[in-house]
Amino acid sequence: MSGVTLPKIIMKIEELIEASKDNYEEKHFEACVNRSYYAMFHSVQAFLFIQNFHSKTHVGAHSKFRELYIKTGLLDTTLTDKLQRSFVKRQFSDYDYEEVTEEQAVEAIEDAEAFVKATMTYLKQNNHLK
Repeated sequence: MSGVTLPKIIMKIEELIEASKDNYEEKHFEACVNRSYYAMFHSVQAFLFIQNFHSKTHVGAHSKFRELYIKTGLLDTTLTDKLQRSFVKRQFSDYDYEEVTEEQAVEAIEDAEAFVKATMTYLKQNNHLK
């Protein structure tokens, strides 16, 4: 991840949340779920970045995030549930031919917003962001 900085990761997260909402408004529910998950994934990347850790896979990133932040009690366990739920939805929306429902899209956005909020709060409280 050469050239990566925390501000660049944060900018990506913010763009993805906005794209998720825009896709929802346009009734592109599959794209909404995808962008919501990626906002969460890049939030995980922010957490790993401040620990000087990089994972080559989504599953590896999820696992290290749980190890460093959930199992240690630094973050609420509901975040890992939201991440896993969104990961499964994203895989379903990307690789399955069943339609993603509006309700699934709403839940994806809500999960992503909660995850991103927790990310920003943690980063600010621990002096990684202003």
